[in-house]
Amino acid sequence: MRRILILAVCVLLAGACASHRPDVPQLTVETFSGHVTTNPEGTWFTPCGSADAPWWVTYVDASVRQAQEAKTAGLLAGKRTFVRWRASRTDGRLAGPGGPALLVRDIFEVRGATSNDCGQ
Repeated sequence: MRRILILAVCVLLAGACASHRPDVPQLTVETFSGHVTTNPEGTWFTPCGSADAPWWVTYVDASVRQAQEAKTAGLLAGKRTFVRWRASRTDGRLAGPGGPALLVRDIFEVRGATSNDCGQ
C-alpha cells in the first residue's frame, strides 16, 4: 500500500511539473465525459463513445482537491463512476504507465454511474 501511495505522489508531481518544463509541448485542454474506476494499479478513464483501452488518470491543479472531496463523499472509490472534467490528453510519456493518459485539471461533475450516462 505504501508503494502505491509513493507511486501516486510521484506521478502527481511529475504531471504537475510536466506542463512547466520548457521541453514539453503545451497541451490542449478539452472537456471529457465518461466513466472512471480506481483499482490498486491506478485510476482509469473510459470516455463516452470509446471502445479503446481505458486511459490512465493523473489529477493535477484544482482536480487534486476536487478528487479528494469526491472520495470523501463516497465517489471515485473503487466503483464505476460517471465524470465530466477538463483534462489534457497525453500519450503516457508525461504521466502514467505508458499508453493514453489524461492530466485532469478540473472536475465538473462526479456521480454514480447509470445506464444512460453517455446518451445510450
